[in-house]
Formats: sequence, structure tokens, C-alpha cells
Amino acid sequence: MNSCFILVLLVPLATSFHRKFKQRSPIFSQLQDLLDDDDQGFDLTSRNNRRALANDEEHYMELRATTPSNGTNTGFEITLQNRAIMNTRLRVLYTDAQGTPAIAETGRLWVGQTKSVKLPVDAKNINIIVEKDLFFENWHVAYKGTLTNENECIRIVGVTLFSKIHPCK
Repeated sequence: MNSCFILVLLVPLATSFHRKFKQRSPIFSQLQDLLDDDDQGFDLTSRNNRRALANDEEHYMELRATTPSNGTNTGFEITLQNRAIMNTRLRVLYTDAQGTPAIAETGRLWVGQTKSVKLPVDAKNINIIVEKDLFFENWHVAYKGTLTNENECIRIVGVTLFSKIHPCK
């Protein structure tokens, strides 16, 4: 008997809420559309800013690649071990004895690959960049650092969104 009484009270209450929601539904949908438009505009702006920043960085890398990277007299060797579940690449930016900027790259490293770049003995201002391929040649920086000793080995582990850099064992 009590459950019937509660049911009799709940049905009109639910119907009343449904009618009020139907009346306010166009207002809520318009408000939601406005919010979605603002979010899309913000997302497009931030995506364009990120793309412009990536293009500037790529242009800088291309400018540094003015001299060949592998000289005959090798002094420094930097190795990248790809133990991550994604493609990676190693880029090493440096200046030679004349102060000319140059770049040495490994190219794409598949899962489980290890590659090295060799730099000339007179290389200075050595910057190491490890990049990960998020999706179809969409490269993002996973690590930036400088050379700490003559030969360096870097290991990248993890997956696309959660990658970590460790020294090789």
C-alpha cells in the first residue's frame, strides 16, 4: 500500500519535471551550442599556435642542417635505444670549429631499434633532442638536453603519451 502511494506521488512529479525540461530544453541546447562554439574556437586557436610553434622549430632545425653531419674524424657518439611502443628519432644540434651550425640525425627508429650518431671531434654547443612520433609523422619533443660526457646513451621507454627517458644500462 505504501509503495502504491509513493508511486502515485512520483508519477506526477516526474511528469512535471519532464514538461519543465521540455520548455527549457531549447534554451539549454542554445547555451550548449554557444559553449561548444567557444570551445572549438579556442581549440582551433591553440592548435594553430602549436602548429606555428612546431613549424618555427622545424625551420630552425632546417637552418642548422647546413653542413654534413658525419665527419671522418669522429669524436662524440650519441646513441638512442628505442624501447618504447612508438617510433622515435634522435637529432643532435651542434656547431663545428668554424661556428657553423649543423645537425646529425638517426632518422626513424622503430620499436626495439638502437642507432647512433657520430659527431666531429671539434663539435661544440651540442644539444640532444629525442622526438616521438605521436601519429603519422606528428613529431613531439620527448627530451631536450646537452651532452654531458664524450659518449652518451639514452633509452626511451613507455608509450606515446607516457614516455620516459633513462640512461642506457
